[in-house]
Amino acid sequence: MKFKPGDRVAFLNEKGGGIVTKIIDEQIVLVSIEDGFEIPYSVGDLLKVGEGAADMTGRIAEEQEEVNPDLSPLYSVPNKLGQMPPGAYLAIVPSDQDKPLQSPLDFFLVNHTDFEMLFGLYLNRSGSFHGVEYGFIESDSKLFLREVERTQIEDWVNGLVQMVFFGPGKTVPVLPASASIVFKPVKIYKEESFAFEGLLRKKAMLVQLALISDQGIKTGAEVVTEENIKLLNEKISTGTRKQEPVKKTESFLDKHKVDDRIAEVDLHITELVDNIKGMSNVDMLKIQMDYFRRCMEQAELEKMIKVIFIHGVGNGTLKNEILRYLRNTPGIEFYDAPYARYGMGATEVFFYRNK
Repeated sequence: MKFKPGDRVAFLNEKGGGIVTKIIDEQIVLVSIEDGFEIPYSVGDLLKVGEGAADMTGRIAEEQEEVNPDLSPLYSVPNKLGQMPPGAYLAIVPSDQDKPLQSPLDFFLVNHTDFEMLFGLYLNRSGSFHGVEYGFIESDSKLFLREVERTQIEDWVNGLVQMVFFGPGKTVPVLPASASIVFKPVKIYKEESFAFEGLLRKKAMLVQLALISDQGIKTGAEVVTEENIKLLNEKISTGTRKQEPVKKTESFLDKHKVDDRIAEVDLHITELVDNIKGMSNVDMLKIQMDYFRRCMEQAELEKMIKVIFIHGVGNGTLKNEILRYLRNTPGIEFYDAPYARYGMGATEVFFYRNK
């Protein structure tokens, strides 16, 4: 649309409008707003209005306020073969599609279902959950959450999304879902992780959160039968008996836990023994490695998700022995722990087969 000085315009992407005062070129014009300031605008962001411009500008602003700019529909085709099954997903999309391994990552929450979805998002920062986002996503839509630098990816690993699905009108309800965000951080550095996804029409890595088929459809009240009554009586009879208290088996790993499935172990020798007088370096290394191996074995038994081992910098002998052990251990991934918290002196181990 062509403009000329004096034209009254409304802003398409924000509230308000103004008067065109100068044509810079075919794409840019100066607009004088209420405060008297002249601001350059792209002609694609303006709408020419005539008499009653204030009313039209107000209506456009109201419509814009009702639309969430971060929410957009999926490119979903009914019954298309090969399409992702109905459910909720986290989509990790390179901001620059031509540089998937160098650009920041855009995180979207994808609702690929016929239900509207309420959600709460919790990130896992140093073993503690932090609520960071909540909201509503229409059916077959995606919501932009935020742009994430690759150095911040650890916050998202083992994060949590809680979801409630709602179908307006006559429908069959499904159960709410609570899902961990589970993926290997190393994947964001592999180009093959970002395949073209038809739902987004972009290269993306999708992390499955919940499938509708797994959400236990509620079918109504259970039919009362003699068998059900018999089972109910057995439960009542069992419940009236005095139950012996279940003793919790203590583990030496308990004192290192920051939550039920994450532990932080300090392997400095002064943390493991009371007195190191007379010990050689070999003796101290043996004690540290024995303790490290016990922690690894106990973490497997207790199905831990992550253990951070603080080994310090020193001459690197302890770290090298730990890395040699980890390289020969299946079912794990290991990385340098976050520098901001541990410096160069810690390694974190993820037990992926325990999830």
